[in-house]
Amino acid sequence: MYRVACTRKEASCILGNFFSGLSQVCENCQRRPRDELALITRDGLKLTGEASLTIEGRSSITGEPATVKLTDYGFEFYGDIAEIERIRKGRCVGYGGTVYPAEEG
Repeated sequence: MYRVACTRKEASCILGNFFSGLSQVCENCQRRPRDELALITRDGLKLTGEASLTIEGRSSITGEPATVKLTDYGFEFYGDIAEIERIRKGRCVGYGGTVYPAEEG
């Protein structure tokens, strides 16, 4: 298990890029509050707010199974942490820099 420190907004970005069943949330990223979670399934189901949630699914990168449990500091990640690091090092279309610097502990 890895602890990933991030805001709900950052978690929305990271998890939207990680799980194959979720869509990227880039469209409204800049206007979204920092502590609001916003996840959208590929079928259009939207999960927003400050939810406490556990997500089980498969990586969009490798197809391997993983689990995430949202916490007050970000999320607990059960899977290959290198995939989360890869997403965080990627380029953000709206922001222009890396997605979010790693703060795992």
